Amino acid sequence: MWKKLRIPIVIIIIFGLGIWGFSQDKIKQEKDLGVSLDNELLQHFISQYPDNEILKCGYEDMNGDGTKDLIVIFNKAKRSNGMVVVLDKGSQYEITEEVPAPIENQTIEFKDIDKKPPMEFIVSGSKDGKFGYAIFRVEGLELKDLFGDGMEDCC
Repeated sequence: MWKKLRIPIVIIIIFGLGIWGFSQDKIKQEKDLGVSLDNELLQHFISQYPDNEILKCGYEDMNGDGTKDLIVIFNKAKRSNGMVVVLDKGSQYEITEEVPAPIENQTIEFKDIDKKPPMEFIVSGSKDGKFGYAIFRVEGLELKDLFGDGMEDCC
């Protein structure tokens, strides 16, 4: 009797571990992105950039209009990442121009440097052990690079 049950029990255990592993990947992916996958701004980005892997997001009011916007760092091609901001304009979404983004270890920090809207943000990361960062501000549909160091080496 035990021999007959061994194979189905092993199959059930393997199947259960597979489902558990998949759910853990989903939880980790949502946590690592910075927003949940059902975020409306993220879904708009995905509809416009369906072939690009999302690496990191930041969710904050970036243009001073009182609604949160979404910074998205994404993979464009092998060893080439880009960054845009999806702006929530109430009844529609707009996407800023794209700028290069770090290849590895991306971080997004929000800093109101000049104490007036719009909010500035710092993007940092690395590539092959070289670290860089830049301070950006959204101006219309442009991502204005205010100051940075080493970004050309990590993007």
